[in-house]
Amino acid sequence: MFGKPGLEKSAEIPLKPKRLTWSNISKCYGYLMKKATWPMAKRVIKAAVAYWLAYVIDLIVPVMQAIGSGTFLAIVMVCYFQPSRTFGSLFESAAWGIIAAFIATVWSLIAITISNALREPGQMFDISATIVHVSFLAIGTFVLSYDKIKWPPMRYGAINACIIMTFSLTQSYVHPDNKFQIIKSLLIPMLIGPACSLLVNILLWPENATTNYIPYLHETLQSFMDLLDQEAHFFLRDTYNRNTIAKLHRTVQDNLANLDNAKREAQHEVSFSKIGPEDILEITRLVKSMHMTLGGLALSGVIEEELMKDGEEGTVEIRINGDDTDQTSFSVDEPLSPTSTIGTIGNEEDFSNLLKIFRPICTELSVACQLCLADCIARVDHLQHNCCEPWYYRSWPFKHKPRADHNKNVLDDPFGYLQEAIAKFHDSREEALDSLFGETQTISPSPQRLFLLLILFENSLREVSESLGFLVGIIKVLSTTRQSKKFWFPEIPILKRIRNFGEIDEDGWKIYEHKSREEEEEELGNEVFDPDVTPPSNSIQKFWYHLWLIRNWFDSKYAVFAFKNTLIVTCLCLPAFLPGSYKWFDTYRGQWAVVSAVLSFAPTTGGAVLQFLGRLLGVGMGAVMAIIAWEMTKGNVYGLASVLFIFSLLLWFVYLNSKVWTVGGIIMLVNFPLVLANAYQASYGVGMNDDIYTIAAKRTTAVSIGITAAFVMNMIPWPHTGRVEVRHRLSRTITDIGVLYSMTVSSLIKGNKNSNNLITTKTFRKLVARINRSIAIERLLLSRTVYEPPLRGNYPMEKYARMIEIVEHMVNLVSGMEYTLHGLNETEWRADLEEALDPSKCHYITHILTAFHILSTALENRIPLPPYNIISTATKNGQYGLGYRVSRRIKKTASELTRDDLETPAYACYCAYLIKTSHLTNELFKLVSVVKSLVGVNRYVKELIDF
Repeated sequence: MFGKPGLEKSAEIPLKPKRLTWSNISKCYGYLMKKATWPMAKRVIKAAVAYWLAYVIDLIVPVMQAIGSGTFLAIVMVCYFQPSRTFGSLFESAAWGIIAAFIATVWSLIAITISNALREPGQMFDISATIVHVSFLAIGTFVLSYDKIKWPPMRYGAINACIIMTFSLTQSYVHPDNKFQIIKSLLIPMLIGPACSLLVNILLWPENATTNYIPYLHETLQSFMDLLDQEAHFFLRDTYNRNTIAKLHRTVQDNLANLDNAKREAQHEVSFSKIGPEDILEITRLVKSMHMTLGGLALSGVIEEELMKDGEEGTVEIRINGDDTDQTSFSVDEPLSPTSTIGTIGNEEDFSNLLKIFRPICTELSVACQLCLADCIARVDHLQHNCCEPWYYRSWPFKHKPRADHNKNVLDDPFGYLQEAIAKFHDSREEALDSLFGETQTISPSPQRLFLLLILFENSLREVSESLGFLVGIIKVLSTTRQSKKFWFPEIPILKRIRNFGEIDEDGWKIYEHKSREEEEEELGNEVFDPDVTPPSNSIQKFWYHLWLIRNWFDSKYAVFAFKNTLIVTCLCLPAFLPGSYKWFDTYRGQWAVVSAVLSFAPTTGGAVLQFLGRLLGVGMGAVMAIIAWEMTKGNVYGLASVLFIFSLLLWFVYLNSKVWTVGGIIMLVNFPLVLANAYQASYGVGMNDDIYTIAAKRTTAVSIGITAAFVMNMIPWPHTGRVEVRHRLSRTITDIGVLYSMTVSSLIKGNKNSNNLITTKTFRKLVARINRSIAIERLLLSRTVYEPPLRGNYPMEKYARMIEIVEHMVNLVSGMEYTLHGLNETEWRADLEEALDPSKCHYITHILTAFHILSTALENRIPLPPYNIISTATKNGQYGLGYRVSRRIKKTASELTRDDLETPAYACYCAYLIKTSHLTNELFKLVSVVKSLVGVNRYVKELIDF
């Protein structure tokens, strides 16, 4: 009944670098054309204008002579306070940057004052003054480095403060009488850079968190519509490839993650738009609710693929003969699959009749939902602009004529249209069932699992249409009642944004750290046990316990990073305080080695060598471009301004679009104007008095030294490779899936007797979100392993990619099982499930949870699997497959069905829970196979048991 389209291997994660061919060049050109959109052009132009404006200020000779050579620092600030961000985010970063700059200024003045008080009059070098400068530099760098990694909003402020401390403490040691001039030449550019970014952000296409939210909402709804269309066509018409749906499902999850981040930003920022923070909260809640129902459609396609694949491979199923008390007959040597369709019993004609009933009505309802989603997208787009033209646009003589479809919607009354489609669906279903059961009282469709899959699809589509009605209603109300923009003020204080949720920014890649074991257990409400000691019981034990916590803090990733960064800055600044090296350090502006090290040193999980080479290449390319620009203009101020703006457009386009080239792009954006600015200042007697080639060589050398120092420190004591991190994260993910499953079956067996059921549901949702975020990071880290050289041997990338796909499917299955339980509350079908999975009657749940624990431990510690056969369990009556009990329920559920069964919503939820449980077991079998191929089996029992 169902087609078997060709299954193609997913190409989400590159397995090996591609050679440079004309085909690849053509694809690269197509990629560039795809990226060259108007929204991206606006971001590039805004960044280039702010970049150019900061450089033009440095070209003004009176300003340059009044402030000093430090005017170039304004361009560095623009590179980090990018105007292409939302106004609220940029303003927040600028505010923290200015605060950190003033704090660093005060800290440096205190150190300089103490140092000058300790020196003898006319004395250049003094050991006490040196100790003061180095101590204040080290303490300040440690605190700023810790803040930089611990609280992401303060990252650029910490970089600001480090630059001020580095220049002021090193220059003032050599020139103690010019401390206020030094501070002024540093502090003013630190204010000019963020001011340029804020000015451009306000004047050129201003954006706020709400206007940033709407494009993400558009993309999410579009991915909903694409997934609904592809799934309906594939499931009902057999014309679409299964891998397309898998990719679309992953795209939906990525879009939801971006939407959630944009929603969080909108809760903390002032916005000027048609919708406010409360509207965004409600829309996001409805979109997430719809995603839960839409996930059932995607799961039906995934499970159908497995059914067809098992049928093609001839996988032997657990055959069931007779009633529920009968036993199974199979050989343990045979591969077992709880989703196979071989050997099932029943009437295939009954299944064919049901398929003829559901196919046309489901197709029609799917088309209606897609039209309503298209209408939502059109109305969402209208929320981005005012319905009337602004005053300055009316007087513009070359304006475009207004289009007739500017405010045209797909449907006049989408809510009414959807309700009619749902009513028609139910009426057609009733008529078809009257015809089917007019001749017989019961039916027994076969294949049984395909029947359950059909019920899952039909029930999921009905729930999608019902949840879509709420979304359609609120978007229609907002689009008709909100005709103009206004200011919205957030209810959440901005200081709450500095809270850290484990996020670490690794050069543009957001990596989230796992919580500690104690934090996870506390979040789940479990008691924390320490096998070494009991909890402290008296004041002395509590004192030593707190000292133990402090010792653990020194081992944390944040403290280690701060110590390493402090060591780099201190070592690179030492020549400034020594009698034999202070002259060349000051002449060569050795501070730029420190600055480049601060900019380059960041936590790196995999790809450290690639990032190091990218930064070195960026330094060289920036210097070469600066020499070319100088030779083209011969130092002419208008030529320099024009050439820099043209070059900056290219540099910003590359930086904003290429994740791999991010680290090299930012260094190139710094070194290119650095060489030009120093050469221009030298022509007016400010700074060093050298030609362009000498300046380029000195700056490139200084920056390269800082980059190399940061790379060496990253490699000490050993590099943090992405390969090992992927394995550790997958181990934690498998453990979390086991916790999810235990929460699901606990909710099933205990029912609503627990008064904390609402809290448990909220904890469950948070855990699902955390696992999905971790899986996304695992995919990111796995994609970066191609840049790590295979020194000890080849990396089994295909196996880890397969494992990530399996755990992703398992998370979707378990979360779908929990959602399905809500439709079984206080029904006989729920009682039947409780009886079937009761731990006191069978060891199915215990077997599953034990398997999760064993696989996680084996993967984390790289130990062979124990003598534990997961695919079968021994009882007093013999050996049975793990999916045997579920298979019996499936056989019973699909036999002798009445019309009341098909009309009962709880029956559809019951079928959905069974098929998801069955497929979860199948996914667990696959996970065991992959882990076994990676860690092996204990060699002492390998010959005793067929694992």
